[in-house]
Amino acid sequence: MSKKNRSSSPDGGDSSVSNETSTNSASSGTGAEKKDRRAFMKLGVAGGIGLCAVGAPICAGARAAISPVFQVSESGKFYPLIAEAELTEKPLKMPIIDAKKDAWTVIPDQKIGSVFLRKSKDGKIIAIHSLCPHAGCAVQAGPIKNPKTNEEEELFYCPCHAAHFDLDGVRLDGVSPRDLDTLETKIENGTVFVKFENFAFGTPEKRA
Repeated sequence: MSKKNRSSSPDGGDSSVSNETSTNSASSGTGAEKKDRRAFMKLGVAGGIGLCAVGAPICAGARAAISPVFQVSESGKFYPLIAEAELTEKPLKMPIIDAKKDAWTVIPDQKIGSVFLRKSKDGKIIAIHSLCPHAGCAVQAGPIKNPKTNEEEELFYCPCHAAHFDLDGVRLDGVSPRDLDTLETKIENGTVFVKFENFAFGTPEKRA
């Protein structure tokens, strides 16, 4: 049979009762502190998630507004693309291949862009950037109704905002602030070279 230590207080009371009360109070205080800490952590996590949810569209909007600042120009470099004899009046989309640089990393043989190449009726080589000047959407080429004549013909068009351009890149309708961007070309030993550049979006003037 176990014995329970009991002692009398100076006034004759039972000290075991007061000790037990003190122990329970201490335990109760520790539990309350833990609950407070858990509640604080939950509040912090919830606040962080809310901030991310609100901040994401804001950051995305800011990025879109100043996107020309982040566009990389590859100006000043000619790329050999195709034999001149292979070109016709129908636009041919060609990739631009070069090394990509990411901080200190260089990745060879990567697609850095694309252009449309065609030969006009008078034999002139025409190179047109494949991105729409409005918001950078990929332009397509093919038979589609001309908004000026209502006749189906070979045109450039932007599927994002329904803009149409003729085969020289001239605007026919839509929200693009300028014509499609043409690129400089040259021919060496029967091969077409194109000077590839990226241009700012959303501006009336063509600038790299």
